[in-house]
Amino acid sequence: MINLEVFRLELNYLKQVAKGILGDKVSGEIGEAIEALTLHFLNPVTYDSLSLSYLQTIEQYINQIQHEIEPDKYQLLMNNIPTIRIFIEKVKFEIPKC
Repeated sequence: MINLEVFRLELNYLKQVAKGILGDKVSGEIGEAIEALTLHFLNPVTYDSLSLSYLQTIEQYINQIQHEIEPDKYQLLMNNIPTIRIFIEKVKFEIPKC
């Protein structure tokens, strides 16, 4: 089970990194996408085509961050968001079942 406090802290960290590298708008979009996926995950009958879009948004921005920063800083980011990474993988596993 995901510890929600850790999840919240990781989300704040990811949003701060995104804000510093890609700007406020992207940071907000990441937060909104993860919030929507969380709600869909808690109530799987609400999965829809937007769920996949939210996943793609998050992955696209993380990929963009990877290209904007040095490899060691990117690895630090990835090491500091393991709960988010696990959550994204769980959502990917759930979406095709809908």
